[in-house]
Amino acid sequence: MCETNNLILQPRLAAILMTYQCTAKCDECCFSCSPSLKNTALSYEKIKSFLDQISEISSIKIVVFTGGECFINFPLLKKCIRYAHNIGLMTRCVTNGFWANSIENARRKIKELKAVGLSELNFSTGDSHQEFIPVEKVLNGVIACAEEELEVCVSVETNDSKNFKVEDFINHPLFLENIKSSTLEEFVDIIPATWVSFHSDNTYIFDSNLSYEDTGCNGMFDTIALEGRGDIMGCCGLTSNDIKELHLGKLTDNNLSEMLFEHQSDFIKIWIFVEGAKKVFEQASAWAGEIPEVYAHKCLYCAYLYNNPKLLKAIQENYQEVQEDILSRYLQKSVQFNLLTT
Repeated sequence: MCETNNLILQPRLAAILMTYQCTAKCDECCFSCSPSLKNTALSYEKIKSFLDQISEISSIKIVVFTGGECFINFPLLKKCIRYAHNIGLMTRCVTNGFWANSIENARRKIKELKAVGLSELNFSTGDSHQEFIPVEKVLNGVIACAEEELEVCVSVETNDSKNFKVEDFINHPLFLENIKSSTLEEFVDIIPATWVSFHSDNTYIFDSNLSYEDTGCNGMFDTIALEGRGDIMGCCGLTSNDIKELHLGKLTDNNLSEMLFEHQSDFIKIWIFVEGAKKVFEQASAWAGEIPEVYAHKCLYCAYLYNNPKLLKAIQENYQEVQEDILSRYLQKSVQFNLLTT
């Protein structure tokens, strides 16, 4: 596949998947996390090395600690947040809220994290999560965050097959009593998050009018991540662990910029950045003489494309038909993209 030495894009977000161990085992977890994955945790030394290297990329302003469940090793989480804060990075955590088994315990942990520099917190909930983590724990955590004036976002698993909705969270008695119509509400955001099938035979119902923006996938170059096995990932989208091309290599001292350069020199990735995986998938299918499937999430198009040798072969044989147009648009979009990071 061709390479280009065009303008190198600057990622705006860093993520650290601290472990693949989780207190839940959701049926369609995109990273297949579970309580049994106990030997998948990153060391402090590895995380510190990653933080030091991303701190030299001026466009990166925030680092997200996630997993798995990043609260499993709470002392390590605190230590990492403190270090990231001290070197000038904003910090966010993504959690299922298992630790907030009482409002008092939630308040204690949030105070501790705010004291070491936590900027914001994201919770995940919904039908699958609630098989393991009652929504009341998430609500305890949300209340504690809002009381500390920390920005907090709740992502609710969403498709037409799910019973628990955003409205159910907002109308829960704990939310109505403690958050709704109070000054705390300004710190809380409740959003739907598309929940799709990755690894099982679950068949979900989705809105038949699904649509995708045709402005490309910024996520391809927007994020740099360190995952639990020590791999650097050029994207931490929902299907990134199923795409070997998004695993850029192992982190060593001062090799991050080299991996980023190679990542951003791949034509398929440039094409996805410009037009999005759905359009690349559809064009590759046309070249290969296949009827394209329809998927409920843009990341599923990316996974199917990268794991279909026939489509990759079709791109290899035909990409020159679109190369000049895509690289021209890539240059235009790169300028706009980099302006957002300054």
